[in-house]
Amino acid sequence: MIDVISKSIKRIIESGYLVEPAFSSLTEADVASFIDYISALEPRPLVIKSKHYRNFLNLQKVPAKRAMVNPIKVYEPENKMRDMMDWIALYNNRYDRLKELLQNRCELKNLISISRTLKIPSRESISIIGMVKSVQRTKRGNIITEIEDKSSVVKVIFMASKQELYDKACEIVEDEVIGISGVKSSDVIFADNLTFPDIPEIETKRGPDDVYAAFIADTHIGSKMFLPKPLSKFLDWLNCKVGNPKQKEVASKVKYLFVTGDLVDGVGVYPNQEKELAVKDIYEQYEMFAEFFSRVPESIDVIICPGNHDALILAEPQHALYRDIARSVCNLPNVTMVSNPAYVNIHAVDGFPGFDVLMYHGYSMDHYVANVEKLRLAGGYNRGDLIMSFLLRKRHLAPTYGSTRAAPMQEDFLLIDKVPDIFTTAHLHSKTLVGIYRNVVNVVSSCWQSQTLFQEKLGHYPDPAKVPLFNLKTREIKMLTFI
Repeated sequence: MIDVISKSIKRIIESGYLVEPAFSSLTEADVASFIDYISALEPRPLVIKSKHYRNFLNLQKVPAKRAMVNPIKVYEPENKMRDMMDWIALYNNRYDRLKELLQNRCELKNLISISRTLKIPSRESISIIGMVKSVQRTKRGNIITEIEDKSSVVKVIFMASKQELYDKACEIVEDEVIGISGVKSSDVIFADNLTFPDIPEIETKRGPDDVYAAFIADTHIGSKMFLPKPLSKFLDWLNCKVGNPKQKEVASKVKYLFVTGDLVDGVGVYPNQEKELAVKDIYEQYEMFAEFFSRVPESIDVIICPGNHDALILAEPQHALYRDIARSVCNLPNVTMVSNPAYVNIHAVDGFPGFDVLMYHGYSMDHYVANVEKLRLAGGYNRGDLIMSFLLRKRHLAPTYGSTRAAPMQEDFLLIDKVPDIFTTAHLHSKTLVGIYRNVVNVVSSCWQSQTLFQEKLGHYPDPAKVPLFNLKTREIKMLTFI
């Protein structure tokens, strides 16, 4: 046996990888497949760790029909102490990666570091890339921002008289990375242009098969306001038990079901929550969820990420649900568990790369509705698609410190480095809708919970029990109601 283990590890090392001491062995028959699996990962790892081995074995156990769901970027926490240096590394990582995206933009000519702007004569045209330290409005209505890079800090003024530029500057939020072109004047820069990292317009993909992806979230099982009858009606529809012949035909074509967080209402999530709980045991809540979702036909792949009500640390990114707490959910044969956020590729077949889906529960969106006037005036909570487009322009799911509870780490996992084909969120408990931004399909999923006391105090009215459907071949969007 020792000889077999040694041969396996030797073959992996010969393929150009290092092997962590805790790495578990493979059989000789599995080594070639394992090397192919590792080589296809993005980013490609240098050191093979135990997590790579576990993920490979999990894939090997999955039936062939599940191969059309491929988690391509999922957060896995490192078991280590965190300190101030991890915060510094996080923001340096964000700055460096977004700077790389911005520095090749044609709008940013004469690009220099901020420290060099101090030496440039007045009236010179310059461009900088930096992180927003502060945003203020003057009495005359101009916007003054402090922009910093690794060398220094400078003030940039956006004049209200330049209406188009000013409107764009109204979207600037703290801690995001932006590019600015303008004219140096004394110790400030008067902006002529503002460049967000933004996403490019992507290819309009059309899959080869007439199948649908369905999107739901926020079931909040365990809450007194949970809506079991509409959820049961939806599950019956998936099984082609309800609806007219045309509706049943659509149900038969659903092959993917995304559940974007807040499976259960949780325990101790907010003050006095116990008064609104029908089920006060977290294990029982997940058992109930599993009981409902065991009714999803096995022909449908269910992809699940957690939310802020699930039994996990609140800091984002959140890893996938704990197996020991949600064991019955994890054991469902057609379920794929991923982190929050996560990238998942679906429906890749010969000659077609599939659709890349970015799942994010959406906790940070509350902050931007409250703090970005432009979003509030455009509809606020009822225009979740516009908030999603706003985040895509920032290329970040929570750019401002405090917009979500962040976890310090070496890499900023909330940065949108890969442009998705589909971006799905939830959390808002408001209008369910689908929008398009530069050919990215923005899906705001519905909740399955009626109005809570907290929502009533805010004058916030949910739009429950609706299911957006996206046809992977025709790109047709349907909205079904089950209440």
